[in-house]
Formats: sequence, C-alpha cells, structure tokens
Amino acid sequence: MRTTPNITAKQHRMRACMLGLLFILPAHALAQSPPSRDPAATETAPPQDATVNMDEESFETGQMLRLEEAYQLALSNEEQVKIAAHELAKSELLPWRAVTLLTPRAEIGGTFTRNKEEIAFTGAGAAASTTSIIRPLESWQGTFTLTQPIFQPAFFPTLRLGKESVRQSEQRQDFTKQEVLFGVARAYYDALRSREQVRVARDTLKLTKDELKQAQARFRVGEVTKTDVLRAEVEVARTERALIANRNALQLAFATLARVVGVPEPLRVAEPTPPISRGEPYEQLVAQAYGQRHDLRAQASAIEVSRERKHQVLARYAPQINAQWQYPRLDTPTFANRDEFWVLTLNFQVPIFDGGVRELDLIEQQENLTQSELQLERLKKDVGIEVKQTVLAVETLEATLETLKKEVALAEENYRITSKQYGVGLATSLDVNTAVNTLNQVRTQLIDQTYAYQVSLLALDRAIGLFGQEYLTQR
Repeated sequence: MRTTPNITAKQHRMRACMLGLLFILPAHALAQSPPSRDPAATETAPPQDATVNMDEESFETGQMLRLEEAYQLALSNEEQVKIAAHELAKSELLPWRAVTLLTPRAEIGGTFTRNKEEIAFTGAGAAASTTSIIRPLESWQGTFTLTQPIFQPAFFPTLRLGKESVRQSEQRQDFTKQEVLFGVARAYYDALRSREQVRVARDTLKLTKDELKQAQARFRVGEVTKTDVLRAEVEVARTERALIANRNALQLAFATLARVVGVPEPLRVAEPTPPISRGEPYEQLVAQAYGQRHDLRAQASAIEVSRERKHQVLARYAPQINAQWQYPRLDTPTFANRDEFWVLTLNFQVPIFDGGVRELDLIEQQENLTQSELQLERLKKDVGIEVKQTVLAVETLEATLETLKKEVALAEENYRITSKQYGVGLATSLDVNTAVNTLNQVRTQLIDQTYAYQVSLLALDRAIGLFGQEYLTQR
C-alpha cells in the first residue's frame, strides 16, 4: 500500500513563493532590458571598410630601399645633379679659350674684280713686243692668310679666369649634390615618420573598438546609458578618419621619395643608423662651416672670377703683336701683283682711344667685384645664423624627446588604469575617450619629434658642410 507524505502548511507556503518568483523574474528582466534600437543604430561595431582594414600592410610591399641606396640613386637620376655636371663641363672649356688667344689662325679669301677697261703698256726698244698689264679687265685672286699672335695681354687673365670658373663650378656641383642628398634624407625620414604614424593610428583604432565593445557589453546589462555607446562609436569613426588621412599622407611620402631617387613605386624603407649628435661648441661649428661649406668656396671663387674679368678689361689698354703670312694666287698676274708672291708682315696694335668703352667696362667690372665681395660677407652671416638655428633645434628636440618619452609612459599607464576603472564603473566613458586621445596625441608627437631630431642632426652636418662628403668627388 502506497503512503502519501505529510505536507505541512509551511512547505505549502514555500512552494507558493517559488512559483511566484518564476513568474516575477521574467517580467522584471523584461522591464529592465534596454529599449530596442532601429537598424541604423545597431549595437554591433561598424563594418570594416577596405581603407581601414587593421590587417592591411600596403606600405610593406615593394622593393626595399635603404638610405644609402637612395643616396646613390639620387646622384645618378636627379636632374639637378646632371645640370650641375653640364655646367662643370661648360666651365672646363674656359681655360682653352685662353689657349686659343695664342694659337695661329688661317683663312682663305677670294676676290673677283672687273675694271672699266684694261690698262697695259708696251715696252720700248728690245722689249717693244712685250706687253705688261697693269690692271686687267677681269681678274680672280685667292689669298691664303696665316696669322700668329705673338703677344696677347688678355692671355693670362683669361687663363686664370677659366681656372677659377672651373673651381667655382666644382664647388657649386658639390653643393648641389649635398642639397639633393639632404632632400633625399628628408623624404626618406618623412616616409618613416608617416609609416609609424599609420601604425599608431591603427593601434588607436583598435583601442577605440575595444572600448566600443566594452561599452556595448555594459549597455546590454544596463550598467551604462546609450550615451556611452554613441560616444564610443564617434571615437571609432574619428580614428578611422585619422587612419585614412595618415595612409594618404604615407602614399604621398612614398611618391615623393620615389620622385627624388628616380625609381618606381611601391617601395619599402628601413630604419637607418641614427646620426650621432655633435658636442662641439657653436664657435667651433661656425669655424668648420667657414672652411667646409661648398657654397662659401664657390662664392670665394666668384670673387676671383670678377677680379680676372676686371684684369681682362685692363689688358685692352696694352698693345698686341701679331705675325702674318699671305700667299696669293692670281689668274692674271700684273706688273704690281705677282702670282705666288708671298708676304710676311709683323704688325703692332697700340690702342689709344676707343670712345670710352674700356672705361665703362672697367667701372662695371669693379662694381661686379664689389658685389661679389659683399655677397660673400652676407653669405657668411647667413651661414652663422643657419648653424645657430640648427644647434638650437637639436638642443630643443633633445629636451623634447626626454619629456615626450615620459609623457607616453604616463599616458599608457593612465589609459590602462582608466579602462579598468571604466569596466567596474569607477570612471566614465568621457574619461576613457580623453585617455585614448591623450595617448594617441603623445605617441604621434613622439614619432614626429623622433624623426625631426634625426633630420636636425643631419641638418647640422649640412650647415657645417660635412653632410654627404663620402658621396662627393674627392678633388
């Protein structure tokens, strides 16, 4: 026989409470759930676009181009370097112009003459049958003339002028090469800077998406309001826009680098050996600049060129001596003009007055010489300011980098703490966004200042004339 257990009144009340909770809890959960959102405001993260794909490394494709290789390619392909080479080739012709002042000159001249009538006479006595022509009716005459300069006062100033012009073109060519190489260095470091900025922007985008996921998760359980989710979505959109801008800047940087080195895209760049900071005082650096800068040397040669041009004008006051040999050929010899009757002459030319042209030219060349000397003094002052500016820039960036490294470490720690506090409700979404933006800002500044510091060290070498010396022609 089956027995029924005794159920007390207390047990009946417990069962009733449990059944009531089964009905109350679903209703309470439904009341506390967040309101439904329209499709345009879905809680999921925005779809990834091809332009902001986190896994895309478009700047890591193409041939690897190292800085030393970029220097060599620029020297071979850059138009400015080729133009400077042609200028040097033209200046190398100038010393030969001095040689031509002393080289012989040969020419052939022809003359046809028709007179009104023939003039002749017949000899008397035994020579009565002989007719001598004084002026034929028609005659052809050809003359071979050879002139040998013996003394040319313009020879020595012209020769010195040519040599100084060659030295000036050589210094200008070296200065042009240094400027081209420094442009390559700036373009190369700009590509490195843009590449690192893209990476920082991608890391920032990843952080903002993580914060968006956290805000959505807390919103689902009712811990935060819809405002936190919207603010996180705005930050994601903002960082995506920044990433696109940085990638476009990177493409432009690589295009610029490819242009200056003369190679096609795509390219890859590698971190070069960092330049070494100089510890010399400013006065010593300026002294090195005065002795090493190729533009200063070129301007010093320009002064000598102006001085020799003045000497060329002064040489026009001195006499000239030439020897001339003439060998004629006539179809109709006459009494006075014989066929193949050569003549050797020695002539002197002493200039006395040419209408004041020499005096005006002399005044003009003296003004040019004074201008060249003033330009050298002005260039020296500009070089001193340039060296001072680069020295101060290096010192400023050195101090800036030390503080930025500390700021980055503090910003990373601040973001880590703020993100954890937000996860447990001790910080707001605004605090998290501020921490992310601060971290992104100091990271970007650190990258900018790091590469700016390396470029400034190269600029200091350029200011004192030592940049790229190993790529210049040893003279």
